[in-house]
Amino acid sequence: MGSASEDLLVTLQILPGFFSNCLFLAVYDSVVLVKRVVTLLSRSRSAGCGEWRRMLTSEGLRSIWNSFLLDAHKQVKLSCEAPNSKVVKVPDEPWWSSTVVPCGSRIQTGGECHLLDFESSDRPLVVNFGSAT
Repeated sequence: MGSASEDLLVTLQILPGFFSNCLFLAVYDSVVLVKRVVTLLSRSRSAGCGEWRRMLTSEGLRSIWNSFLLDAHKQVKLSCEAPNSKVVKVPDEPWWSSTVVPCGSRIQTGGECHLLDFESSDRPLVVNFGSAT
């Protein structure tokens, strides 16, 4: 029963933001529709307008709802403890340095690393979310 009441609470918290986004999309679609009608009335029938893509669609509403749900269920909360995720530590020297680093040796296998293991009071914590692709 606790999970159902928690889901209901989350739903009630995100409904105002969801409905305000829906209202914005409806107003936007209305403005675009009025602009199209005015443009069509002021031009001759031979001058055509491009296709109008509506913003307020079921797919768009589903996307907005899912983004609000993701935001509501995120682990990080303002003024709360920071998450301490697992990370991979690479050597201090850059990969382009003159020292040859064998393939696969950049990952330390000596133990488990966590994000907050690298924090220090005398400098900011900078994390590079790079890609190896």
